[in-house]
Amino acid sequence: MSVRAPIPSASLPEGTRPFRREDAYAVLGATLAAHDDGELPGMSRHLVEESVERVVAEPWLAAVAEAGGEVAGWVVPIHHELVVAPARRRSGIGRRLTDAGRVLAAHLDLPELRLWVPRAPGPEAFAAAVGLRYRSSLWQLELADGAVPPGPPVFPAGLSVRAFAPGADEPAFVELVNEAFRDHPSPLAVDVEAVRRVNAAPDFDPSTILLVAPVADPDRLVGFCRVGRYRDDDTVMTGEIRLLGVRSDARRRGLGRALVRWGVGDLRRRGVDRIVLSVEGQNESALGIYESEGFRRRVEWRHWADPPRAVPRTGARQAS
Repeated sequence: MSVRAPIPSASLPEGTRPFRREDAYAVLGATLAAHDDGELPGMSRHLVEESVERVVAEPWLAAVAEAGGEVAGWVVPIHHELVVAPARRRSGIGRRLTDAGRVLAAHLDLPELRLWVPRAPGPEAFAAAVGLRYRSSLWQLELADGAVPPGPPVFPAGLSVRAFAPGADEPAFVELVNEAFRDHPSPLAVDVEAVRRVNAAPDFDPSTILLVAPVADPDRLVGFCRVGRYRDDDTVMTGEIRLLGVRSDARRRGLGRALVRWGVGDLRRRGVDRIVLSVEGQNESALGIYESEGFRRRVEWRHWADPPRAVPRTGARQAS
């Protein structure tokens, strides 16, 4: 996904418009209200705030709906997110945002609109009413209490490991991520500018990213693992294996398992009390590795999506 130009306002359905950075406070308030009502299982307040911060850095990724001159909700197709402020529900705003999400997804060259829909009667009925269908599930896994450490990582012969080097590794890292996730159930694409922006944050720690490359070809990255930590809503210091990928031609050699073990060991050294990660349910190979390493399913996030033919490629607003 390389589109960075904001979508023209006239391309979006009436009552919606492109997100502006000054919308962040209203969007954060609406999303935290939904969180506090228990509507976002598995999402801590920290993760909600982080999600909004990411869009503030890339405002072209989102659209908002307005009601009474105020922001009433937003949709972020690249993050599979649609939120309507609790006080503004059952007034057609969710449907407007769904329509805006379809247009914005097309603008961003996404193959379809895909949203996270909680497993509850109300959200599922809404998703079905606007034409979405259940597609797959993302699972949040947690390392089981008392899980016996399986041992240190053992990387396949001929590979070397090192920490990420800011200012030098971004192009090769982006190429690796895009190749590793090209055939993923939820394809992921990043670009150098976005990675450099994340790495420029004051709290960025390059030691939280491990890179793997052949000893004979150190410039060709074949795998990586990124970890992070945050204080969860119950005040427990939580470590997360945020992203892990292996190039397709380097799989089935034990590299993925070694990266999981590195991530768990690194987070334990950082003093966390809980370790989590997320994995697509359709990615049975990865799910099997994680569960064999002591992770257990904690929260299910369900993808609902449009049939591919239902994604419009043009704007929806009629000329008056």
